[in-house]
Amino acid sequence: MRLAKLLLSIIILTLIAIVWYQLSYSDKWERLKYPLEFKAEIASASQKYSIDPYLIAAIIYVESKFNPISESRAGAVGLMQIMPNTGIWISKKQGTEFYPADLKDPGVNIDMGTWYFNYLKHRYGSEKLALAAYNSGYKNVDRWMEESQSSNVDDIIESIPYKETRDFIMRVEKVREIYAKLYPSGFKNLHENLSIR
Repeated sequence: MRLAKLLLSIIILTLIAIVWYQLSYSDKWERLKYPLEFKAEIASASQKYSIDPYLIAAIIYVESKFNPISESRAGAVGLMQIMPNTGIWISKKQGTEFYPADLKDPGVNIDMGTWYFNYLKHRYGSEKLALAAYNSGYKNVDRWMEESQSSNVDDIIESIPYKETRDFIMRVEKVREIYAKLYPSGFKNLHENLSIR
């Protein structure tokens, strides 16, 4: 009887250890798959422009997988995949000088991309429409809104003729949730330090 209880206890403790290990390993694997780099730059820009840092991290992940020298076939550059012409326009609005090579600088790229997303969010009053415009251009979103039979944001998103843009919105939203779960205090201390400055 005692031996049976002892064996049962050992089996239960072993199962608890296995489950704990699996959960720990799962988070480690997820963190390898979804790295969070350039935290200070993301925290600074997101605070400066009042954008959720997890959203910025998600945009960066979806756009470039955190590769600061990434270049798309269309010519978009850096972490947040900014087109050079868009970079020129943003720098004029920000009152700064623009050098195309700066798009490969993580701090500059994140600041410009976050500023631009903030601009789009204010333009449309919707995060989803801002993501659509970030991916496909605001002229397309303006046209889709004009052509839509509805003023409901979800209806407009569903009517977007570009699957890539609809997928981009869904992927960014999903990855944002993943980052918030994996790094629950990822920006907390950074925001507090930035507030003190």
